[in-house]
Amino acid sequence: MRRELSDIIAMAKAGQFDLALQAAQKIERAWDLYWALKEIAVVMVKAGQTERANKTFQLALQAAQEIEDAWECSLALKGVAVAMAKAGQTERANKTFQLALQAAQEIEDAEDRSQALRGIAEATAKTGQFDLALQAAQEIEDAEDRSWAFREIAVAMVEAGQFDPALQAAREIEDAWVRSPVLREIAEATAKAGQFDLALQAAQEIEAAKDRSWVLKGIAVAMAKAGQTERANKTFQLALQVAQEIEGAWSRSLALTEIAEAMAKAGQFDLALQAAQKIEAARSRSLALREIAKAMAEAGQFDLAFQAAQKIENAWYRSWALKDIAEAMAEAGQFDLALQAAQKIEDAWDRFQALAAIIAAKQKAGKGEAGKE
Repeated sequence: MRRELSDIIAMAKAGQFDLALQAAQKIERAWDLYWALKEIAVVMVKAGQTERANKTFQLALQAAQEIEDAWECSLALKGVAVAMAKAGQTERANKTFQLALQAAQEIEDAEDRSQALRGIAEATAKTGQFDLALQAAQEIEDAEDRSWAFREIAVAMVEAGQFDPALQAAREIEDAWVRSPVLREIAEATAKAGQFDLALQAAQEIEAAKDRSWVLKGIAVAMAKAGQTERANKTFQLALQVAQEIEGAWSRSLALTEIAEAMAKAGQFDLALQAAQKIEAARSRSLALREIAKAMAEAGQFDLAFQAAQKIENAWYRSWALKDIAEAMAEAGQFDLALQAAQKIEDAWDRFQALAAIIAAKQKAGKGEAGKE
């Protein structure tokens, strides 16, 4: 039968629709007939034979309804509905999805019924039929299947820009480890769209402190980029508070380091220094201070940058920071200050790189002055 079905689809793809339909109509098994007709209709759509595709979809639907096994019937109806939806037949697809839902409800085995309903919920969500998707998801008996169905619905809603309904759907997810990534996705998408109130709502509902602090940090960065400095500061501070709740010194230090670096890049230097001082691991604290010093130097805050670099305990990171500062000073034309900073670099290679950068910057400046003359 597989060979026969392949031949039928090959006929359709070759544009021989009459022959393909004639061959399909000879198929006795309802499932195989449904599949062949559906695939022929899909090819017709691609070939621009819209009216003929509509009639063939209807034949496929009739064949699907004749399938005796409730599980196979619901699966077939869902297949027709998805194909119709992709072909732009939204109204007919919606009606067919409802037929699939009815067939799924008649499945006797509870596990099979849950899986069928989950499949329908996910498929309808992907085609934008969110009301029907929610209806199917709510009828799923198995908790795990129900959680995954609501996850797919919420994700599809986010992709469609329906953020409020997405958050409501996410709240229906019972398993925290499934719910948290969805809440994170909603928070990030809404922050990107400038809907900060909704982003904060989603972030605050994330249970794991590590994930919640990461998302709050991202929202704060988005706020800063949007010019909402005061609100960004408050959100950075909230992220900092949450990060301190993280269990495990290494994970906590990593989160605090990332927050401190984000604060510095957003120009919130005082907050960044506060965050850095809360980092327990000396190496992580040194890395954070190095990033802060670099951000300060790039912003032209050379005195502050130098002070931050002096607080770095790790000699290698301290040398790295001083190299960054010296290079930034040279780029800004502050050659004497750059040379002073370079002379304080302990690591020979970093000192060499800084001095080379200063010389290159002076030569570039000299050429510029010569060009003006």
